[in-house]
Amino acid sequence: MKHSFYHITDTHYYSKKNFALDPWSYPQFDDQMSFRESEEIIRKALQIILDDEDTSTVIMTGDMTNHGETYSHEEMTALLHDFEAKGGKSYAVTDSHDYPWFDIFRIDEKGNRVPKEHMPREEVVPMYYPFGRDKAFDIFDGDDTTYIAEILPGLRYIAMGYQLTSEDGLTHPAFSDELMSWVKKHADKAKEDGAIIVCGTHWPIVTPSPAYNILGKGNTFVNGEERAKELADMGIHLFFSGHTHIQYMGEITSDKGNKLYSVQTSALTGFPPKMRKITIDTDTGLVQIRTIDLDLPELNLGMSLTEYCRNGFLGSIEMIPYNMEHDIKAFAETGGGITLPKELIYKHPKIVSFIGKKINGLTCGTMAAFSKKYHGMKKSEYAHKKDDKVVPFLLDLVAHLYSGNANVEPESVEYKVTMAVVKKIEKLTKTFGIKLDKTLNGYTLSQVVEPLLYNSGLDDDNVDVII
Repeated sequence: MKHSFYHITDTHYYSKKNFALDPWSYPQFDDQMSFRESEEIIRKALQIILDDEDTSTVIMTGDMTNHGETYSHEEMTALLHDFEAKGGKSYAVTDSHDYPWFDIFRIDEKGNRVPKEHMPREEVVPMYYPFGRDKAFDIFDGDDTTYIAEILPGLRYIAMGYQLTSEDGLTHPAFSDELMSWVKKHADKAKEDGAIIVCGTHWPIVTPSPAYNILGKGNTFVNGEERAKELADMGIHLFFSGHTHIQYMGEITSDKGNKLYSVQTSALTGFPPKMRKITIDTDTGLVQIRTIDLDLPELNLGMSLTEYCRNGFLGSIEMIPYNMEHDIKAFAETGGGITLPKELIYKHPKIVSFIGKKINGLTCGTMAAFSKKYHGMKKSEYAHKKDDKVVPFLLDLVAHLYSGNANVEPESVEYKVTMAVVKKIEKLTKTFGIKLDKTLNGYTLSQVVEPLLYNSGLDDDNVDVII
């Protein structure tokens, strides 16, 4: 028998009531989320599910709203009530953006972000009980966000809550021993009943990329890989999550040879705007995972929704090299402070501008000459690429981190030059006694960069596996 369901995550719904003016009178926001367009994107996704003849079921793994204020929760839950009234079935959990510890905002007449209050967790969580917990046949004692429900005949879903714990001065999620025992109890019962269990939570159980593990310190599970292996040995082979906004398919194998597939889906209202359809054949164990790229031609964006979301996400980042050279104030206030203290930028504006000019002037030919000992190519082999600018290429690598399926082929000039530069940097740092691995969380520079160039693992969008 075949069972199908959808996975959506990080919807980040943002009510248009938070805008002082007509939301469409503002230019596109430079933000990781398309929060102005969130309602239209979510409605489109839910309609796709309702129109699917195979299934009307969806699991949603957290960050239902963008910043957790009342209007957004009221409207998001209204969308889900309407979805279910039309025949849909939803299994949702809330998470950090739904009751955030950080400042949230509304948009004033000038497009500025003005502080606004959000709803407390104790009020938010019960609003989502109808979309999961109320359909459960068991709830983990002491955590009303952890439950198990039979979402389809013979297919059970465990929404796994977590604890927050401190390690290395950072706060990390963790699965308790008590929770794992509860999960095992249900895994054993599922085996007796001939049922399949899949699990999900907001945070990914394993990191999707060394680069993310560096940028997102604290955003990974304590002992996540060990917990993943425990689940695999229990007979649970699919784990769904979001949070990172990264499209990723990972594979973890336990010491006993059992596999767990970490299915991380990008933010529905971010870049790239994707959702997944999963079909499980309980007779053969074949799992087919297919990705749907959302588009909204009805909004007349002048480009695909994916392009639009990329522009919004990378817009402010793309300006950093330009501002470094041409607009020191903008560089300091809108991104330079990510890596350089503002005080240092303002103290040495000419030096910063000079460095910016050099960065913007870098070409593939320059980098090939710098690393010629390591790539082994003749000038004639990269002559057609020598004038290509480096900065746009680096921005593409940032996009690859989130979109998945990096496709800079190993035989291409870009790949060979990039890895040659990496190898030369590694050689230089070793020569001068610089311990780069400490800065890179224990990874080598090659281990960080190579996955951004080319995906050598599972296809991050569409894959068939046996469980």
